[in-house]
Amino acid sequence: MVSSKKGSHQKVVVIIRYVLAITIISLMGVASMMLDDKAVIYPPAAAMLLGLIIKERQPWHVSPWNIPVLLTLSALVGIILAARLEAYPVTALSLGFLFTGALLLITEATLFPTLATCLLPIVLHNTSWTYPASVLMLSTLTILISTLITREGWRQTAIPSFHITRRISMGKVRHWLLMWISMLPLLIAAQQLHKNALIAPPLIVVLVSLCQPDDRKHRHPRRVLATIFLSSCSGAFCRMALLDGLSMPLYIVMPFAMALSLMVMNYMRLIMPPIAALSLLPFALSGNVLLFPLLVSAGAAYLLLCTRTDIRKFIIHRMALIWQTEPWK
Repeated sequence: MVSSKKGSHQKVVVIIRYVLAITIISLMGVASMMLDDKAVIYPPAAAMLLGLIIKERQPWHVSPWNIPVLLTLSALVGIILAARLEAYPVTALSLGFLFTGALLLITEATLFPTLATCLLPIVLHNTSWTYPASVLMLSTLTILISTLITREGWRQTAIPSFHITRRISMGKVRHWLLMWISMLPLLIAAQQLHKNALIAPPLIVVLVSLCQPDDRKHRHPRRVLATIFLSSCSGAFCRMALLDGLSMPLYIVMPFAMALSLMVMNYMRLIMPPIAALSLLPFALSGNVLLFPLLVSAGAAYLLLCTRTDIRKFIIHRMALIWQTEPWK
């Protein structure tokens, strides 16, 4: 009887966490409609909500109250790069990637959604200052709710254990440079073909996540690719059929798209925060998104290929040697 009650309580708690996350997405839709501004739509919010509210454990090594600071700073840099280097998207994306990598190295954080936050305005050609304001408000609200549910015991407080140094090693710098080199051909292809969906920022987060030394998901590329395709289909379908076709409000359509993405990930038994962001990205895009799932899948296939080749092996082997030889504190 006690076990049954405990199980029922846990199910209720999980449902509450899901409802809270979906509600925040709905509020983002309300704000976008009231301001009539797409810059309010922040797709990486889905990744943050999945990692900080829905998942039982926080997947990133970072102090909770540093999250809004890192994300807002990345958003500001992204806006500046988008405005100053509009004619040079490959350069802007490269600088954004390298800046974010340096920021994470300096702060010793693994908050990889900062990558998508910085690169998103460059990909979308968004120079509105509404974007960093939206990032700040949404990330702060997420942290407040995450802190509350943790305090109430509705979620575990443990943060994953990571080895941390007090200095930036050349090995870690090479790690980021090699990841940048591996994604550079995709950036060039997207520019030449004028298909920004090939370099959807959440895909870059997937690449970086799969290139971490302790990652195991790269061993299942087909499952990762299928989950990415289905999640992007969820967003494209809701955008075309519900928003554009039936003129349903954003505050209903976006939460529904994210809910579909979460259902896909649970069915595929692959929970990755950046994949959830793909379900919201079509709402931030202009024009037809019919080919969005195919283009995203093509970009994902190339990046997954990188994680299965000698590029990743070289990165990981180098990092493994560094971890063994450097003094960790």
